[in-house]
Amino acid sequence: KIIISSILIAVFFLTSCNKEEQNTNTEIETFLLHETSLYPEGIVYSPQEKKIFVGSYYKGKIVTVDLTGNLHNFIEDETLVAVVGLSINESKNWLIVCNSDSGLSLKSSDTTIGKLAQIVYYNLQTGEKIKTVDLSTVFTGSHFINDVISDNLGNVYATDSFSPIVYKIDVAGNPSILINDATFNVPQGAFGLNGIVFHPDNYLIVANSFGAKLYKIPLDNPSNFSEITLNESVNSVDGILLTSNNTLALSSNNFTGAAFDETVYLLRTSNNWSSARISQRFTNLDGKFPTTLTSINNAVYVNYGYFPDMVNPNTAPINVFKIQKVTF
Repeated sequence: KIIISSILIAVFFLTSCNKEEQNTNTEIETFLLHETSLYPEGIVYSPQEKKIFVGSYYKGKIVTVDLTGNLHNFIEDETLVAVVGLSINESKNWLIVCNSDSGLSLKSSDTTIGKLAQIVYYNLQTGEKIKTVDLSTVFTGSHFINDVISDNLGNVYATDSFSPIVYKIDVAGNPSILINDATFNVPQGAFGLNGIVFHPDNYLIVANSFGAKLYKIPLDNPSNFSEITLNESVNSVDGILLTSNNTLALSSNNFTGAAFDETVYLLRTSNNWSSARISQRFTNLDGKFPTTLTSINNAVYVNYGYFPDMVNPNTAPINVFKIQKVTF
């Protein structure tokens, strides 16, 4: 195993509750992942396993980080090319993985770049592969399966950044198109649909990177989707995380060097996500290129992918990556 350093160790108050109840706060403010060229994109925390699952965009593998800061290789599957979004369904004991290829992976090839479109299910505890669902069979076009979420029943929904589609996979593993709409089209080479969350009122909130927009998609009538209007621009949008029914955390990164600062935003709604306003900003970022977000014991954590460094031939490979607590 590889031992991860931790910085900014917080002292937390111990009450008179039992030991399990005492461990409700995470001590580590920033996890340091010591692995050269990991370039992580997706992260998700399992309260059941008490581990963060981290997917490597570059190496096409999944590692775990426990709450004491230890990192272990978890899934080294040669069929994984670029691990992007991750989701967990604990009732099904599933780790659900987006397997894609934009051409930046160590395993990229002409047969997979812009073509690979898989959702892979693994056993959350053992890492054993359960099944692979090929989404390229339900739509002919370019593909980059970016993020994934499941609902309370075990249906899975995934976004495609290279096609204007949100997919649905039912509990039995049958794939279909939930919605295909030209509203989500983007210029060739740009990233479109990205982060996705399931709201308990039976709709999805989906991010579109191009134009930095959010959409509300009702599951009982997907074609009746609507844009969630914001009181001001968030510049870009990658990962999103529903922190309560009325609050959403959002990561905004800067790949092009445009004139805006990378930020994690907290959005609030008062009308069931017809619109939202920026409530708070977190700009004290301790890394580059914030991608996805996860909740650990009611605290938001953000992953840093360092993707601009990954594609810069003049930059040495990054040796240490970070997952940082976000303080709003």
